[in-house]
Amino acid sequence: MNKIKVGIADDHPFILLGVEHLLLSCPDIEVCFKSDNIHQLLDLLSETPVDVLVCDYEFEGDPYADGLNMLDRIRRIAPDTQVVFLSSHSSAYIVSAALNAGAAGFVGKGHEGFVNLATAVRTARSRSVYLSDSLMDKMLSATGRATERGSNLCMLSEKEATVVRMICDGMTIGAIAERLKRSPKTVSNQKNAGMKKLGAKNDVELATIVREWYGS
Repeated sequence: MNKIKVGIADDHPFILLGVEHLLLSCPDIEVCFKSDNIHQLLDLLSETPVDVLVCDYEFEGDPYADGLNMLDRIRRIAPDTQVVFLSSHSSAYIVSAALNAGAAGFVGKGHEGFVNLATAVRTARSRSVYLSDSLMDKMLSATGRATERGSNLCMLSEKEATVVRMICDGMTIGAIAERLKRSPKTVSNQKNAGMKKLGAKNDVELATIVREWYGS
């Protein structure tokens, strides 16, 4: 039997060890490497190709730690590797953006996520997309709410969605510009475009819309 070759990346040691322990118990899965930072991860991916990468959606201390930027960097090095994101932030707009960008699955850092992690890996290996039942329900519910209000986060471009998420996380225009390596003017324009599409008049309304429609 050809085992599924898997890499694991997470900047929390407890999560990293937990995921490794869980996957090592699966006879059809081989854990080829684990990493706690992005730079090491990218090096390992180029040296040790894997079928599936189970990867944290965000890494602390990295200016390009956003999952969408990470996915783009991973794709350049390992285009055939299927990426399953693992995250404690599983609101519908984050999941939707990740899947639209080409992720093969999204798993929450909770009991349901860990119980179904091996299934997510197997699903990704077959080049299908994995979502847990709870995340699927959240996505369907968010879509329904967005439709009722006549708007949808999917209307936002990838860059606008990233800026909107960071604004809702409480980051300033200057902090976002520094992290994404964009000018403050560009970030401000992307924020304003996102607010217009979502019908928000200010930051409070923007956060409320995202929280109520997409589940924070």
